[in-house]
Amino acid sequence: MENIQFEIKGHAAIVTLNRPDALNAFNYETLDELQKTVEKIRTNRDIRVVIFTGAGEKAFSVGADLKERRTLSDEDVKRNIYKIGEVFSMIDQLPQPTIAAINGFAFGGGMELALACDFRVAVSGTQMGLTETSLAIIPGAGGTQRLPRLIGQAKALELILTARRLKAEEALEYGLVTVVVKKKACSMSASNSPA
Repeated sequence: MENIQFEIKGHAAIVTLNRPDALNAFNYETLDELQKTVEKIRTNRDIRVVIFTGAGEKAFSVGADLKERRTLSDEDVKRNIYKIGEVFSMIDQLPQPTIAAINGFAFGGGMELALACDFRVAVSGTQMGLTETSLAIIPGAGGTQRLPRLIGQAKALELILTARRLKAEEALEYGLVTVVVKKKACSMSASNSPA
């Protein structure tokens, strides 16, 4: 697999979206690889926690690969929307606790991936949001359901309808992230995962 890196350190699984040149955007191949990885994790009893993160220093994930989307037929777009919803539901239902280590931009589907996790740890200064509505696209991977459950309906509507981008510190105030860490602390914690 080239779009998803998967490693196990002790009892922690680390899943890295590995398309840094595309800001870790989700094309169909990435979603397919992510689904296969999640299936492996679900049945591995030695894995006690799962960390999702993005390769590079710019983005956790900016969501759907809009360059790919422009080349797709209507049927292929529907296929991708179904696939991203299916994969994120699988992540949401994993028996292990899940952590989104948000190390850069988390927009659209990237934020929806973070919402599918149990905990969200964000690097200070990181930006996130369900920005699809600025492109006349409705969040299609569960964000419109998970976000209100997490932060309440009024705040969720504000973020969804305005496509507002929050910095990590604001997201913490909203209750969207669990904790905000300095960049060095986040990279150290990922490399020194519990055994």
